[in-house]
Amino acid sequence: MDRLARHFLHRNPDTMKDAELLELLLRFVVSEPEALARRLLEHYPSLASILEADAEELAAVEGMTPDCVVLLRLVPELQRRYLIARSAPETRLVDSTSFGSYLLPYFYGAKDEIVYLLTLDATGKVLSCRLIGRGSVNSANVPMRRLVQEALSANATAVVLAHNHPSGIALPSQEDIDLTLRLRDALDVMGILLLDHLVIADDDYVSMNDSGYLRRGF
Repeated sequence: MDRLARHFLHRNPDTMKDAELLELLLRFVVSEPEALARRLLEHYPSLASILEADAEELAAVEGMTPDCVVLLRLVPELQRRYLIARSAPETRLVDSTSFGSYLLPYFYGAKDEIVYLLTLDATGKVLSCRLIGRGSVNSANVPMRRLVQEALSANATAVVLAHNHPSGIALPSQEDIDLTLRLRDALDVMGILLLDHLVIADDDYVSMNDSGYLRRGF
């Protein structure tokens, strides 16, 4: 075990530089990890931008191999799965804060707009959390029938809809509002409550319920 590995395992990793951590990761797939780590940090402004880069962009950096690209794209996906796994299925979700804490990890690192439906029983226990669609939140990309069928198949008492704005602005659009009200009314017929629709951007979100959009007569 060399100096970097010992430092990482037996001392405080916070004292290591970004270049050292990147070198330690890359040594598993290339013979000159220090040089490649340096080139990546010259090409990108931060570790975050490296790990968020598209596979095609990464492949264009001198010295990158297919295995390097896979490894760097694997790290954020593992982090996303780790964060999701920490949201215990037995958790009771009862308000917008708990909805947000549970759902945010599903959107970690997402560059495209994605839509999830969270289904709950009468006590707030999670029944399922499923990816419903990609693209803008409208009837074409997220068919109303699909949303209702997912809620029914989970035997849900209540649901929470969530989607992200990759632009980084967590403000509901008119299309978001229209879909929310149509879904609320469709679920009402089935005796299922739409508790909230979260609009997520980066690590922030807006609750459409807290914002008053789910009030009757809106």
